[in-house]
Amino acid sequence: NYAAMIQQQINEDKRNSREKTVYGIQLTEEKLNDFRDEQIGQLKELMDEATKPNKKITISKHSEHKT
Repeated sequence: NYAAMIQQQINEDKRNSREKTVYGIQLTEEKLNDFRDEQIGQLKELMDEATKPNKKITISKHSEHKT
């Protein structure tokens, strides 16, 4: 499954710290053509956020996970 593949890639990245690991899978043009415009926009927003310089993650003490 996809989560297991990502975990494997993370573990490989830790072992091969000199090489840059690419996470996930490559999307072919054919697969991208199957996406709706809204999905393409979401992928673009995700890429923009993931590749921002000076990424900072803040965790609020007041946030709670509800189960």
